Amino acid sequence: MAHHFWIFAGGAAAAGAVAGLATSGILHRGAVAVTSGCMRVADAVSTETQSIVDDASDATAEARRQAKIDAAVRERMAELEKGVRDEVIAKVDAEGAEA
Repeated sequence: MAHHFWIFAGGAAAAGAVAGLATSGILHRGAVAVTSGCMRVADAVSTETQSIVDDASDATAEARRQAKIDAAVRERMAELEKGVRDEVIAKVDAEGAEA
């Protein structure tokens, strides 16, 4: 029983302290300070998130650009390889006929 009394007394004292802080405006000012701090953090997180999105978009665009370049180079090399291969075959065949 005594244990319950002390829990009740502690709860009542805490409620009284909170009521006193609320009446004096300290609780309100503290809540405003905490809320404004959270808003600053939210703004910083939002700014950083946008920066990450922008960097990811740039990286994606560069990867697409590089993929286009690589595909065009492979296509051009395939075209050149056929011509070079035909030249080499003709040269080797000509050398074989002379030997």
